[in-house]
Amino acid sequence: MDPLLLVLVVLVVVLLLAVLMLLALQFLQLRSSRRDVETAVISEKLSQLEPVSQAVTNIQRDLTQLQAYTRARQDLERQTAESIRRLEMVIAGTQTKGAAGENILEAVFAQLPIEWQVRNFRVGDKAVEFGLRLPNNLVLPIDSKWPATHLLEQFAAADDPQDQQRIKAQIEKAVLDKAKEVRKYIDPNVTVNFGVAVVPDGVYDLSAGIYVDVFRLNVALVSYRMFVPYLLLVFQTVLETSQSFDVQRLDAYLRSAEESIQAAQEELEGRFSRAITMLTNSRNELSVLLSKVSSGLTSLQISASRPSAGELPEPGGVGEAEDVPKLEGFAED
Repeated sequence: MDPLLLVLVVLVVVLLLAVLMLLALQFLQLRSSRRDVETAVISEKLSQLEPVSQAVTNIQRDLTQLQAYTRARQDLERQTAESIRRLEMVIAGTQTKGAAGENILEAVFAQLPIEWQVRNFRVGDKAVEFGLRLPNNLVLPIDSKWPATHLLEQFAAADDPQDQQRIKAQIEKAVLDKAKEVRKYIDPNVTVNFGVAVVPDGVYDLSAGIYVDVFRLNVALVSYRMFVPYLLLVFQTVLETSQSFDVQRLDAYLRSAEESIQAAQEELEGRFSRAITMLTNSRNELSVLLSKVSSGLTSLQISASRPSAGELPEPGGVGEAEDVPKLEGFAED
């Protein structure tokens, strides 16, 4: 073989190998470049997702804080409700028969002008805790003691509707008894013609069925939260109407006279009427008995004047025989 040809063949082979190596190198570079591009794209995408991840983290943190706040709020509301319940019981006077509620009203009452305030106001032999002196110089008696707080506690603890109705009826009876007590503080000479009974808000809400009955006793039923607004309303009403002392006294006397007449009528229709009926029945029975006695005496008198079978009339006693009364249907021999 020609050496020159052999050299040419070797050169061609070397060139081919060089070309293949260049192609392989370019392929590797291209692949590496593509990989870098993909990595850059992925990194860019990840960098774009980083705010979302941060937002999710923030949301999770906020949710955790919100849950903690909600639990704290629920605990606070429960504690507040319990505190309010205890405060209501204290105001009503669980242990002191209304003294705590009276102290609360004392603090509120003290905010009124001093010339309006009357304390331990005496009406006859009775004393009422508070009184409101009105522009006409009359006093509005105010009773704030509420001794039946245990009924409120029983009503709050009762689950059975029948038990609740039974306790509600007891509360209404206690309110009516309180209204009757307040009525004793009304005196036309020194007070207006009605009084005020202040009760806890829960009692006021449960007493809706007897508002009219309490009003008929000339007593206004007022809750603790309505106490001051009601007093201001009464004072403003008296101030605007400007009624004279004599007119109000006349109205009070007329009401008192009407109540006395009604009581007298009830007495006439009650015990007095029953007494008359008993006397009439007694008179009728006595009349019957006297009639029986009279009839018996008459029969005895007739029997005594009739001649017996063994007796004969005395001679010459014709005139005496004529005086003997004759019985109807008696056949003479």
